Amino acid sequence: MTNNQLKIVSIIIPCYNQGPFLSQTLRSVFCQTYTRWECLIIDDGSTDISKKIAQEWCALDTRFKYFYKENGGLSSARNYGLRKSQGDFIQFLDSDDLIRHDKLELQVQDLKHSSISISDYFPFDDTSQDFVPHRYLSPFLDESNYKSELILDWENRKSIPCHTVLFDKKLLVEHHLTFDEQLENHEDWVFWVQLFYFSNRVINRKDILAFYRIHSKSMTIDYLKMRVGFLNAALKLRAFFLDLNEVEYAKLAQKKHKQIKKIGKSSTFIKLSRRFYRRIKLIFKN
Repeated sequence: MTNNQLKIVSIIIPCYNQGPFLSQTLRSVFCQTYTRWECLIIDDGSTDISKKIAQEWCALDTRFKYFYKENGGLSSARNYGLRKSQGDFIQFLDSDDLIRHDKLELQVQDLKHSSISISDYFPFDDTSQDFVPHRYLSPFLDESNYKSELILDWENRKSIPCHTVLFDKKLLVEHHLTFDEQLENHEDWVFWVQLFYFSNRVINRKDILAFYRIHSKSMTIDYLKMRVGFLNAALKLRAFFLDLNEVEYAKLAQKKHKQIKKIGKSSTFIKLSRRFYRRIKLIFKN
């Protein structure tokens, strides 16, 4: 098969003031052994060196494409990238994370037999580049029960970082799926649940093909805001399934909503949140 006969992968990278990390992220794309790709860098109103870095890579390789838009948030930038994408498959990648050199090659093979492929991932430290201890939530799903599992186990036992997944763009086109720009957080959970609902099969690839950067910005968490967003996301999913007359899945979304409310009220959650906040405060103080 010639290169022109290969499927095109659209790699969508939203970027907002991540200039110091962007070049390393783009290099991980440039080094891919699968060469039939386009990389869309969506600058969401950055005021740092992001534009300069992106344009340098665009000059180096025409497969890199730079787009500037007014700041609208992560979901807005991802949706913009989806509209501009010309590929057959979609790969999301945050502007400070990395993918292994053979990620696309391996997962494109998976998509010959499925519409979604999930890889494993690993966190690394921002400054030392070493792998670091991190609360690991498995991205892998039970292939016979993944739709229910993705609803009920999100952030309990499961989480799917965006760059672990490669999926067929047809799922989006046929079912008019986008990221919900009204949600302040947990929009990725809603997107994955909807996407996986329409998929007929998911492949779990156990290779570590994605790397998640841990740095100070990753530690800035507003627990109340996150909890409210999580609750709103669960209600969005309930409404989504009711519109499809999928009563059982709607019940699962409602059950998840109750679970989130219960966790938020528990004394254990509050104690852990305060303890975590105190640790972060000490880190920044030192």
